[in-house]
Amino acid sequence: MKVIEQFIKGRYNDLKLCEDAICVTNDFIAVIDGVNSQSDFRFEDKKLGKIISDILVEAIEKLDGSLNCYEAIDFLNQYIINFYKEKNIYNKIADDPANQPSASVIMYSRKYRQIWLIGDCMALYGNQILTNELEVDKLYTKIRIMIINYLLETGCTEEELLKNDLSKKYIKDLNKRQPYIRNKRFYRKYDYAVIDGFNKPDKDLIKIIDVPEEITKIVFTSDGYRQPFNTLKEAEEDLKKIREEDPLRYKSFPYERGLIPNQDGFDDRAYISFEI
Repeated sequence: MKVIEQFIKGRYNDLKLCEDAICVTNDFIAVIDGVNSQSDFRFEDKKLGKIISDILVEAIEKLDGSLNCYEAIDFLNQYIINFYKEKNIYNKIADDPANQPSASVIMYSRKYRQIWLIGDCMALYGNQILTNELEVDKLYTKIRIMIINYLLETGCTEEELLKNDLSKKYIKDLNKRQPYIRNKRFYRKYDYAVIDGFNKPDKDLIKIIDVPEEITKIVFTSDGYRQPFNTLKEAEEDLKKIREEDPLRYKSFPYERGLIPNQDGFDDRAYISFEI
């Protein structure tokens, strides 16, 4: 495997706050997207998404290349729990899922020539785009667009909402419920999987893709990009187009949040392309 391009940028200017991560080893390449915090819990001044993205980079660096997808997930989960116990924070977070860090992860296994997707990161291989947008995120987006249209039709302006997106507070309570449904099986459309250490994702919620022999290049991104593109330049140009045409992201490019004031992105973002 050979890295062609890679790039990480946080939603804020301080990369120390970025909850996305990339990990490259001899056996695996991974993009990690730490889930936004719904809790005030901190460890070493890190929020939940940063806590788990840092842990998972460590864990993947130690991951045995012979493990299959499900074995690898078991290893990562156990590594997370061991970390919490070693740092004496396990008892502080074990009883409340809202305090438990979680992350979406997409990985390529050199041995198995497979892409493993847990959560909502994305991939491009050949002409195939692999996505897994969560239904709960689609719900947030729909509600947000309805609220923004209501606000715009009752006196607010786009400029005001870009400075202070009032729609956030209306979906805040729904956001707070999300930690309590992750990795649970209700056998409904809102079921979804992430890596959190405490729960083993249902196999039906994990995507395993056998990469065709003719494929020589793969792109992974976090959902800070709208979709994966063949080059980083294209991915960044797509974001620029969105910033210019729909910075509030309620028209042509709907999303669960708009442009962050004084920043150039809508979320943390990670991009890596590599040869296999």
